[in-house]
Amino acid sequence: MAEQLLSVGIDIGTSTTQFVLSRLTLENRANPFSVPRVAIAQREVLYRSGIHFTPLLSETVIDAAGVRAIVAEEYRASGFDKGDIATGAVIITGETARKENAQEVLRALSEFAGDFVVATAGPDLESVLAARGAGADVYAKEHHTDVLNFDIGGGTSNLALYSHGELLRTGCLDVGGRLVKLDEAGTVAYVSPVVRKLAEQGRIPALRPGERASPETFTPLLSVLTGALEQAAGLGPGRELLEALLTQGTRWEPPRKPPVCSFSGGVAACMDQPPASWRAFGDIGPLLGQAVAGAFQGVPRRQGTETIRATVVGAGSHATEL
Repeated sequence: MAEQLLSVGIDIGTSTTQFVLSRLTLENRANPFSVPRVAIAQREVLYRSGIHFTPLLSETVIDAAGVRAIVAEEYRASGFDKGDIATGAVIITGETARKENAQEVLRALSEFAGDFVVATAGPDLESVLAARGAGADVYAKEHHTDVLNFDIGGGTSNLALYSHGELLRTGCLDVGGRLVKLDEAGTVAYVSPVVRKLAEQGRIPALRPGERASPETFTPLLSVLTGALEQAAGLGPGRELLEALLTQGTRWEPPRKPPVCSFSGGVAACMDQPPASWRAFGDIGPLLGQAVAGAFQGVPRRQGTETIRATVVGAGSHATEL
């Protein structure tokens, strides 16, 4: 007999905070005389929130009350009660996971997430959730091939390599669309430590808050960021950019044979359909999306079945199984 559970996914990312509700159908696939073997037979997304900018009190502190208010309002709009939720995941991803009060934010949201929730922030799990939310695992299995999913967000890019549907490895690079933020006039408002370090290493010219910028201002930085992604896929020569941008505490070995490259995350949404203005989101995300599209032109690639919502859909639909 099948059983149904309501699952929540809440993703507090570098750029955005999102929320989804899914219905999971569980089935016992063992024969009547065997030990039960329960599997998730079907996943259906019932509600997708709007895409909210993650509220911050400063560059190092998340606005916990602001995030809680977003989630409470989305619950109200969904028509579901938090008491209906049986499982799911609250995850803090990307650069947001490094904020001073990340654990405080998780505690503030714990009442919204059911009794069997995963509350975590780590590049390995993020990579798998994003790849599965983007359908990279299914594509690799159905097409009998290798697929490398790049989930390119605001502060980091999570990597997951699948071979014929089986996960081989995960990784994370400090490559994202909000490494540099802009004000409405196109002036540089924020430069991340990652970008400052690249300048100190002499890889790019220094970028400073208050500097007036044009798309050409970021050409050297975009070249380094896309070069690291290419090296991660085994497409670019060497691995010096890959090593320079590996997230601290992570490792990555490029595949020997270039795989199908799959893209998800907010930057992926800008690859084939960029916004009208390059500074539409107050960051370099649209420029990075176009640079990645150009760098991977001619390479077998697919856009994820989910892009900006890949991680939160993975959290809401796949965290229980994982």
